[in-house]
Amino acid sequence: MTDLEVSSTEAIADWVETSVLVSSSGHFGRDKLDDLASTEVGLSPMKVAMAIDTMAKRAGVLGASYPFVVSDIAVLRRKSRHAGHYAALLFLTPGSVARQTVRASETAEMGELLEEIAEAALANFWGEGGTALSFGYPSKHGRPEAFDQAVVWLAGKIGLDAGRGYRPPRRKDGGVDVVAWRQFADRRPGFPVALAQFTIQAETFTKTTDIDLRLWASWLAMDIDPLSMLVIPGTIRSAGPDWRQLTTVVMVIDRIRLMDLLGRGSEDHGDMGWAAETISALRSVMRAAEL
Repeated sequence: MTDLEVSSTEAIADWVETSVLVSSSGHFGRDKLDDLASTEVGLSPMKVAMAIDTMAKRAGVLGASYPFVVSDIAVLRRKSRHAGHYAALLFLTPGSVARQTVRASETAEMGELLEEIAEAALANFWGEGGTALSFGYPSKHGRPEAFDQAVVWLAGKIGLDAGRGYRPPRRKDGGVDVVAWRQFADRRPGFPVALAQFTIQAETFTKTTDIDLRLWASWLAMDIDPLSMLVIPGTIRSAGPDWRQLTTVVMVIDRIRLMDLLGRGSEDHGDMGWAAETISALRSVMRAAEL
């Protein structure tokens, strides 16, 4: 078995979730979970209890969208509409069990997967009638490769005029991975737009400056300033300094908020085969597979 580094309460909660997903039984009593935690990652029952409390808070926020049932005596997995999406985000999280073992090498597929989930989730940001579009290249939506042409294409998709600011043709995406907006029925200007950057890297604060709202205001003729978002697959303790540092400069859309947004829509958004493959691979490196 692989030596795993699991320390923060959020990371321990992620380890518990991963163990339950990998296990053959799909459930752990507290005694069995405490024994597994001590054997595999050297954790005390007190730290496991704190992680269970964190999972209970996640369940309180997500309700039926959370693919686990949590109580003082047991944790078990359950079917939910977006369970595969939750598992994918869990495995994409920097420092996760998957990223330490079977998904140790960052791949283009992993970034594309987060982009796909972010696009589906952010379409629900303003409720029914909202739209989201990935802006990366290559594009499944037909985005031109040259940045100056891509901005004109994007403006047409959103329902805006292109601005007069200089758009360097060789620029890639202007720091924007997904654009979300919601038109009003009158189709007039002055509607909300959000520009989102995502990352699967451990360092997040440096990504908050990738989107220059001043430049985007010159590239797209928007009547009101857009929102700037940072999308991450992991979770951040809301009372901690990392959350406060990030949210002073950008709106953070973490795993819990992504799942919240996915749950607001009516679509299932396809099968997360990557997550299922990761679970199968993890069964060769985690003790939970035997339980």
